[in-house]
Amino acid sequence: MKTNISLFDTLQQIRSQQHNRQQSLLASYQQKDKSKEPVTTPGKTPAEPAKPVQTHADFSQMSARQLGQWLQQGLKSGKIAPEQEAVFKTLIYSATAGDANNSDKAFNFSEKAQQGLQSAIRRKDSSAMLFWGNAVQSMKKYQGEKLPQPTA
Repeated sequence: MKTNISLFDTLQQIRSQQHNRQQSLLASYQQKDKSKEPVTTPGKTPAEPAKPVQTHADFSQMSARQLGQWLQQGLKSGKIAPEQEAVFKTLIYSATAGDANNSDKAFNFSEKAQQGLQSAIRRKDSSAMLFWGNAVQSMKKYQGEKLPQPTA
C-alpha cells in the first residue's frame, strides 16, 4: 500500500510538471501571436544592459549553463562523484524544461534541491532522500567557489 501511495505521489508530481510546462508553452505562443510587429526599428540596435558576470558559485542565483559548467569542472577535478552527476543534470533539466533558450536564465537550484529533498521525506523514499540530500550537501560545500569562466 505504501508503494502505491508513493507511486501515486510521483505520478501526480510528473502530471503537475507537465501541466505547468504546457501552460508556460501556451502562454509563450500566445505572447508571440500578440507581438507581430518587429521588436526594433530598422537601423537601430536595441539597448541591452550589460549582464554582470558571476565569478563565484551561488546556487541560489545560477543559470543552467553555469551549473553545467560547474558540474563538468567538478567531475573533471574529482570534486564531484560521478554518481552525483545525475542529480545535477536533473536540476538543470527541470529548470530549463529541456529548452536551451532558458539556459542563461538564473534559477534557485538550492531551493529546487531542497524541494526534492522535502518531497522525498514526505514520501519516505530513502533512496530519493540520499539522492537529493547529497545534492544539497554539495551545494552548501561549494557555495562561493570560483566558477569556470566561459572561453569566447
